[in-house]
Amino acid sequence: MKRIIFAAAAFFPLTSGAFAFTLLSETASPIAQITQGHGSPGDSATSQSDPNVTFRVLDNGWVERTNSRYGSRSIIDPQAEYLRNSKTR
Repeated sequence: MKRIIFAAAAFFPLTSGAFAFTLLSETASPIAQITQGHGSPGDSATSQSDPNVTFRVLDNGWVERTNSRYGSRSIIDPQAEYLRNSKTR
């Protein structure tokens, strides 16, 4: 039982900050910050390569991606994306 508690205590600091508190370069683009969970609700950014594409952080922490040229809209959950990508490493 002690081994499990110590293992959990050692592992917890690694996982607790894995979603929105991971290290992010200071030179990261606003879109990278938003899509990696570092944005605050209401933050938004426009793509430099395609000004029709915008990203906005919703109140629940998810990210809305819209493309005004095509009238498309998608929702991204940064936490779920992180978990999905971490399993493929």
